[in-house]
Amino acid sequence: MLFSVSVLIFVVLRLLPGDPVSIAIGAGHRGVGAEELDQYRTESGLNRPYSVQYWLWLTKIFTGDFGVSYFSQEKVLSMIGGHLMPTVELTFTALIAAVIFAFTLAIIGATWPRSFADRIVTAIASLGMAIPTFITAIILLLTFGIWFPILPTRGYMPFSEDPIENMRLIAMPTMTLAFAAMAPILRMLRSSLGDAATSPWTRTAEGKGLLWPKIVRKHIFPNALIPTLTVVGITFGRMLGGVVLIEFIFAWPGIGTLMVDAIFKRDYMILQATILFAALATIIVNFLVDIAYGIVDPRLSFKNK
Repeated sequence: MLFSVSVLIFVVLRLLPGDPVSIAIGAGHRGVGAEELDQYRTESGLNRPYSVQYWLWLTKIFTGDFGVSYFSQEKVLSMIGGHLMPTVELTFTALIAAVIFAFTLAIIGATWPRSFADRIVTAIASLGMAIPTFITAIILLLTFGIWFPILPTRGYMPFSEDPIENMRLIAMPTMTLAFAAMAPILRMLRSSLGDAATSPWTRTAEGKGLLWPKIVRKHIFPNALIPTLTVVGITFGRMLGGVVLIEFIFAWPGIGTLMVDAIFKRDYMILQATILFAALATIIVNFLVDIAYGIVDPRLSFKNK
C-alpha cells in the first residue's frame, strides 16, 4: 500500500503545472530565461528521467533520508518533526471528542427510539454529513470569535508552556473536526443499534424482565460496536485530509500548514514525505481497528481461527 501511494503521489506531483525551480526563481525574477531555468533544474536533479528521480528518492527513504526542501534547504524529516506534535494533538483530541459525543448521542437515541431525542440525534448526524468542514469553521469563527469573542481565532501555544491558552486555541479547530468526524460514526452506530435492538438476544433479554436502558448498555451496544469500529478507522483517514484545511484556517502550525505551503511552492520532497506519513498513519490505525475486533468480540480473535 505504501509503495502504491509513493508511486501515485510522485507521478501526480510531476503532472501538476510548475515546479520548485520555476516558482522559486522564475516567479521572482522575470529576467530569468528558459536556459537559466533549465540549468537550475539540472543542478537540482529535476531534469533527470522520472524513473531515476523516483528510484533515488525511494532508495534514500530506506536509509531515513527523505530529502531536503527545495526552498529552505532543511531536512524534510526534521521539518515534519517540528510540525508533527500540533497535528497529532489536534487529530486525536478531535477524534476522541467525536467518539465520545457519537457514542453518547447514539445511546440516547437507542434508549428512547422514535422519540423527539432520537429525531434530534438523526438531525445532528445528517447535518454533520452535509455541512463541509470549512463552513463549520466559518460559523464557529463568527460565533465565538466575532459575535461572542470568548475564544481566540488563530494561533498555537504548546500545552507544556501554557495549558489554559493551549486549550482555548485548540477549542474551535477541535469542534470543527469533531463535528465532521462524529457524523458518520453516529450514523453507523445508531443504525447498528437499531439492527441489534430487533435481534433474538434482545428479545430474550426483554423476556427476562431487564429494563430497556440496561439492555441497550449491556447487550445492544457491545454487539453494535463491530461495524462502528470500521467507520472510526475510515474516519481517521478522512480527518487527516480535513486537518490540512482546518490547520490553514486556524493558523495551526501542524503538518497541514506545512503541506499547504509546500503545495503553493511545489516543494516535492515535503509533499511526498507528508502524504507518505499520512498513509502510514491510516494503515496503522486500521490495523489497530482490526485488533480491536478481537477485543470487542472474542469470536473474531485470531486465537479462534
